[in-house]
Amino acid sequence: MERGLISYCAPTLAGLKTGSIFNTDITDIDSKVEDFNKKYNEKGIYAAVLVKRGSTALLYVYRKKRLAKDLCRPECSGLMRKFGYCTDCNMCIEHLKERLSHSGDFPHEIGLFLSYPVEDVMGFIENKGRNALMCGCWKVYGNIEKAEKQFSLYRKCTYVYSKLFNEGRKFEKFIVRE
Repeated sequence: MERGLISYCAPTLAGLKTGSIFNTDITDIDSKVEDFNKKYNEKGIYAAVLVKRGSTALLYVYRKKRLAKDLCRPECSGLMRKFGYCTDCNMCIEHLKERLSHSGDFPHEIGLFLSYPVEDVMGFIENKGRNALMCGCWKVYGNIEKAEKQFSLYRKCTYVYSKLFNEGRKFEKFIVRE
């Protein structure tokens, strides 16, 4: 699990973004998430299984304080209410789990849980994923220059974290305290 966390969640572990998601092997995932939370919640980082399908689970790794702040922003909260969310981040995560499990469509508002700009999340939803100005870590419908800088920062962080992890640095050293 640590290799997946480094590969897919480095910017979140580093405190550069609110959250990250990735698919992981389901073997003993609940106990792995429980262990992760026991070890790292004090540093401000949390993990939750969003949905299990087949032999994999969609894991959400996030900064709880930052998520609460993100979801309360006026431009974000209006879109969240549209999809049945409230402002409590724990309840929002539970609602996201429900939407992932029971909705026929993928809940594209998930971008708000991942530090995607609101204008890009709204643009994706309104355009049904088409007509993006640029594609990178997400589809960009707004500020291309700002998105390019974020993409570059995330790639560099992931590269450095992967290199150090492969050289033997202990996983707990990668988590920046909130």
